[in-house]
Parts: sequence; C-alpha cells; structure tokens
Amino acid sequence: MTYWLAGIDEAGYGPRLGPMVIGMTSLRCREKTAAQAPWKMLGSVIGAAGRREKGIVSVADSKKLHRPGTGDLTRLEEGVLAFIAAERGDLPRTFRELIDHCTAGRSGYLDQYPWYRGIDLELPYSASMVDLSGKIRRLTRTLARTSIEVGEVRAIPLEVREFNAEVRARGSKGKVDAWAMGRFLRWLWQQEDRAQMEVWTDRLGGTERYSPLLIPLFTGSRFKILEQDRERQSYRAVSDDGKRVIEVHFRKDCEQHCFCTALASMTAKYLRELHMVLLNRWWSTHVPDLKPTAGYPLDAGRFIGEVDGARKTLGIESGILVRSR
Repeated sequence: MTYWLAGIDEAGYGPRLGPMVIGMTSLRCREKTAAQAPWKMLGSVIGAAGRREKGIVSVADSKKLHRPGTGDLTRLEEGVLAFIAAERGDLPRTFRELIDHCTAGRSGYLDQYPWYRGIDLELPYSASMVDLSGKIRRLTRTLARTSIEVGEVRAIPLEVREFNAEVRARGSKGKVDAWAMGRFLRWLWQQEDRAQMEVWTDRLGGTERYSPLLIPLFTGSRFKILEQDRERQSYRAVSDDGKRVIEVHFRKDCEQHCFCTALASMTAKYLRELHMVLLNRWWSTHVPDLKPTAGYPLDAGRFIGEVDGARKTLGIESGILVRSR
C-alpha cells in the first residue's frame, strides 16, 4: 500500500517587502515511513545543516542553510532543485519555469509587477551546474534503491498585491498563513488515489487547537483529535467510505521533526529569495547606489524611503510594493 508523507512550511511571514511563500513537499512511500526516516534512508547523499561534504545535499530548516544578505543561495538551491529534478526528470532552467512548476502553471501574477514583467533569471542562480548535476544523479540513484520517491515540490507565492488583498479579506496575516496552509491540506485530501497520508507542519503562532481550521477542509470524513496539548497537536480524518485517511501533525520547529517540512521550508525560502533578487535588481536600475534589501522591517523602511521618489515618478502605487501588515 502506498503511503504519502508531506510537509508544509512558510517563508517571509515577517518582511514588509516581497512575497510570503508557503511551500509543500511530499514523498510517495511503499510502506509507512516515519517523518524523520528519509534523513537516514537517504543518508549517503543527504546531510543536515552542519554537514558540508562533496556530493552531499543539505535538507534542513532554511534558516540554518541561508544567512540573509549574503546573496549566496547555494545550499537552498541545491536541495530544492535536486528534488524537483528527481520529481520531474529534468531541471528547471529559469526562474519562471521554476515558478510554473511549483505553482502548477500559475505564474501569471509575476506580470502584475514591473520588477518581474518580461524579466527572468537563469538557473542555477548560485550553485555550480557541474556540482548540482552530480548531486542530482546521486540523489536519483539513491532514491531508486529506497522505498521512497519524490511526490511533489509545490508552493503558493503570495506577492504583495495578493497578500494585501488576503489580509483585508481575512483580517490578519496569521489567518492568511492558515488559509494558504489549508489550501494545500484540502488539495491533498482531494487526491482520491492517496489512501494513507500524513502531513507535518509548524504551529501557527501560539495556536493550540486546530479543529476549527481542519474540519471544514476534510469534507466527507469522520474527524478525530489524536492529541492536543501545549506542545503537540495531531488529528485524523477518515473518509466516510473508510478508504482514505489523513493525519495532520502540528509541532514547534517542525523542520526538525519531519524531512518533508524541512524541504518545504527550503522551497519557500528559495523562491522568496529569487523574487527578492529580481526586485532589488530592477530598483537598482532606477535608483543609483541603492543597497539591496532582504525586506525585513528595519531595512525595508530604509529601502522604501530611498525608492519613494522613483516610485512616484514611475507611477507605481505603493500597494504593490509595500505590505499592509
């Protein structure tokens, strides 16, 4: 029986500039597989954050693999692109091709923003193509020797216009995060060929009870709370015909508990950083000596002030550049 292990995580919750991105990754397993097991099963080619060896691809919390401001996305990029290549059989060679893959063809939002419109990036952006190709071959061979294979590497990028609209509609960015996570959970539940699914995700702020969020997502099911206390929240939905089961687990620092959640964290962060590369490049052509920004509140204020004159001259509304929350 096929068993599906999935993880969800976000990047860019706090910044004022650039997208918030919610990532989701899954593995198709030939037997029930523990959330941490893929690190061991793929141990000959996969390392955690501290392991930097030739031929090793890191899979860990994105915050441990990328330091803002360095401009080097190598460790994020190698992991994300290697698993996407293992999923689809080839490597996305441009930013737009990557976005099309991760969003199932929904890259049209990019053309609403001058800094993306008609612009692209070649991939890999930071990593060596030679090194990356070797790591993809090793990962593909290692996966073939195990009982797991890559299911999906997907993402929901909420750029500023979409983010602001969802905040207005839902009342807070926390609710937007929950809504985006719910989109992935609903989609997983709708895949009727997946009899057994297990999903791991970070807690949403200090929330300790998730039944009100989850029950509406799993239509046609019997819902059960497995555990629900300050540290651990787990739930199960069983389809009315008994043929499909999904379990959802919320944990603090879930990237340490679940391989798929760590990879989802990396996916979300990598996509956000590529968006920021294009934003910074575009504005630097209109504002001389403009220092790039990662978009976080303190530095975002500096950046917003420095581009304000050019923004007004170019007729760009602030609502597509600056988040409302």
